[in-house]
Amino acid sequence: MTRDFAFLVPAETPAGDLVRTVKNADKANIVAARLFDDFRGAGVPDGQKSLAIEVTLQPQDKSYGEADLKAIADAVTKAAAKLGAALRG
Repeated sequence: MTRDFAFLVPAETPAGDLVRTVKNADKANIVAARLFDDFRGAGVPDGQKSLAIEVTLQPQDKSYGEADLKAIADAVTKAAAKLGAALRG
């Protein structure tokens, strides 16, 4: 199962740092994370860039419920925030 996240980050933030941070946000459930878009332009504030990351989830013993997915998404968002990233609305 995959989930996509798009973050606004300071332009100088290396994409690899964000990918590593997201992948390590929940080691029990996240098995991979990859950058699939690096965008700067219309809709992105000056001094920032939009990085989109696909996160691959692997349930351990059951399918994910809505509460499980929310907890994983919250962990990803919280970890990314440590690099100055915010979910792109």
